[in-house]
Amino acid sequence: MKQPLWQRAAYKLQNIFLPPHSIKEYDSIIKLAKNNGYRFYTLQGFLNANIEKDEAFIILRHDIDSDPRAALLFAGVEQQHQVQASYFFRRITWDTKVMSTLHRREHEVGYHYEELSDYAKAHHIKDSATLMQHLPAIRSVFAENLGNLRQTLDFDLCTVAAHGDFSYQTLDVGNRFFLKDPEFRSKMGIVYEAYDEPLVERYRNHVSDKPSPESYFPTSPMELIKRRESFLFLSHPRWWVPNPIGNIRSDVIANYQKLRWYQQ
Repeated sequence: MKQPLWQRAAYKLQNIFLPPHSIKEYDSIIKLAKNNGYRFYTLQGFLNANIEKDEAFIILRHDIDSDPRAALLFAGVEQQHQVQASYFFRRITWDTKVMSTLHRREHEVGYHYEELSDYAKAHHIKDSATLMQHLPAIRSVFAENLGNLRQTLDFDLCTVAAHGDFSYQTLDVGNRFFLKDPEFRSKMGIVYEAYDEPLVERYRNHVSDKPSPESYFPTSPMELIKRRESFLFLSHPRWWVPNPIGNIRSDVIANYQKLRWYQQ
């Protein structure tokens, strides 16, 4: 049942000024898993690992959508517990100092790309059939962007994860679609895309943080740990670290893009 407008507005304001989760909560999750004998992996580490049949594991992934410096708060907890995670940065959150710090701490750092949805919005394309005709141009933009971003780093970047976008509901196609071409991937030196079916099938359970009132989907990591189930845990700084100004700025930009795209 859809929530009343006033209730949705109340939750929206709450999530802007007071995130539903906290770094202390993240510490509790890691601590509980360690106490229950879990092993921790980055996505690339998991891809290359030989997992024992009865091994309980968690893959830690952070999508840095809006607040790059908040990544260091997650990394601080992970350093305390001697575990590593995968961090994916968008172009708007690309922070070479933060990323280099994460790399020195042996975390995995990748690109949270969105060229397909950006292209659709920039060219006012609202149907997937038309968008498919522009895949060569989209790949060209991705290649240029990734090449330029790589030049800013002092380490290799070879892993990517698609960023979700409001345009998906209309286009019925996501950012990772244009990366299904194995020849293009090989040319770009990409080891994996985070949503590759064979990779996802290996860990199966995928838990993501959510804003209030949902908190987690499809269930909480604490619940899975208590049941000793293995899973990938995806988090976003926005739902863990207070940043009202950054959240408002992000929402204004997103709403402007929606309005501009739908009106064209």
